[in-house]
Amino acid sequence: MYKGVLIPVITPFFDDNSVDEPVLRQLVDFYVGASVQGLFALGSSGQGPVLSEAERKAVAEIILDQNAGRVPAIIHVGCADTPTTVALAKHAAASGADAIGVIPPYYYCDAPQSAILEHFKAVSDAAQLPIFIYENPKYCGISIAPEFGVRLKKEVPLIRAMKIAYGAGEMADYVKMFPDDVSVFTGNGDIFGLVPFGVAGMINPPTSAVPELCVALYKALEAKDYAKARDLQDKVNTITQMFIATQKRHGRGTLGETFRVRGFPVKRFPRWTTAPLPEEAKDTIRQAFRDAGIED
Repeated sequence: MYKGVLIPVITPFFDDNSVDEPVLRQLVDFYVGASVQGLFALGSSGQGPVLSEAERKAVAEIILDQNAGRVPAIIHVGCADTPTTVALAKHAAASGADAIGVIPPYYYCDAPQSAILEHFKAVSDAAQLPIFIYENPKYCGISIAPEFGVRLKKEVPLIRAMKIAYGAGEMADYVKMFPDDVSVFTGNGDIFGLVPFGVAGMINPPTSAVPELCVALYKALEAKDYAKARDLQDKVNTITQMFIATQKRHGRGTLGETFRVRGFPVKRFPRWTTAPLPEEAKDTIRQAFRDAGIED
């Protein structure tokens, strides 16, 4: 089973909007060095939906090449249409991905469950890789509720995990209803009350610049050292709350700034134009990191 801290890898860009391969490779090494349990590429933080098919393939190849099999790498391949999703899934398999992430086909969010089921079947047949259902109705308009998730698993046996970013059902329902070979991941950073009750781990963008802190939290929970885990969870919460408040005011560029604070020369993130964060906001990020024991 998949478990632990799977990092949603950002895709950094040059000022001309092309993919910044050197920084992307640095990030992969950073995460492997932090002992994360896996990489989740080309989801929302990975900017998959704003990349062309060729760009998504190129980013996947860079990440897989730099990772070189050191940790499991999950490549998100979901698109609005089945043929492109299938093409990306085949490419991920041929390039050495360990698994693929699949969001329900977005935009046409009135699609019946039968169409969604056929979409997942086609992708599974094409790739023959373990599948992570990417439950994110806030952005795709379709929710995979627990009951439907169980039906999907019966029809598509290669489903092995689910990332619940914004779920229609309670987290406990997904854990209880899925069979034991399906790992349920939360998209949030608060795992203190979840891992002991069966949640497999976290795939959390707001804390992706502090992987060492998240890994330490997960390991403390795994060791049932709840006093240590409680302290680490407080630190993760401090960063998460800071991030949410800052992003609410200044947008998704907040995520790019967290990596600059950590010393990575991220020139552009997200891909679209965003106003630079004011110095006050940057200072808030730095202070939150210091308070959590993370140095610049």
